[in-house]
Amino acid sequence: QLNTLKRRFEEFGASNSNEEMPDFKPNEQKTKSLKDRLVVGTNFQTTSTRTYFPVTTDFGLSLGYKLNNKSIIGFGGAYKLGLGTGFNNISLTHQGIGFRSFIDWKIKGNFWISGGYEQNYLAAFRRMEDLNNPTVWKQSALIGVSKTVDVKSKFFKKTKVQLLYDFLWRNQLPQTQPVLFRIGYNF
Repeated sequence: QLNTLKRRFEEFGASNSNEEMPDFKPNEQKTKSLKDRLVVGTNFQTTSTRTYFPVTTDFGLSLGYKLNNKSIIGFGGAYKLGLGTGFNNISLTHQGIGFRSFIDWKIKGNFWISGGYEQNYLAAFRRMEDLNNPTVWKQSALIGVSKTVDVKSKFFKKTKVQLLYDFLWRNQLPQTQPVLFRIGYNF
């Protein structure tokens, strides 16, 4: 019976038993629990001053889900903290908030292609009711490169450095910067 099976196998195009099997790698994430597939991260970026806004720093928080070993999708939020107009006038103010979605796809080693969509409220506010003005919300469509670096720390697992380009930067008034540099940490 074994010889019969070998002959049939040879009839379907296999000339010998040393044929290579297709390159198949199972999704290792499917065996992990939901908690082990989640990636919690933070990031921050500083925006330089323009004539309309003071210097701001964005603090972001994100939650990602590992689809497989090469891709992560997720969402998050950001808070813009105003730092004042200069060393003579340092004042901490609420300068905006934002909501984010993202996808990261591993290209090689610790390098990733990162993309995302954001809605940002780019105006100072004093109360939550101020956020109901739809004309102040601005959109961003981002794509860029990320690099992750392992960190030997009990608290942080990885440092993530991102360089992103905003395709919608010209549509915003006042215009924002087209290239964003973010540093983040994953837990």
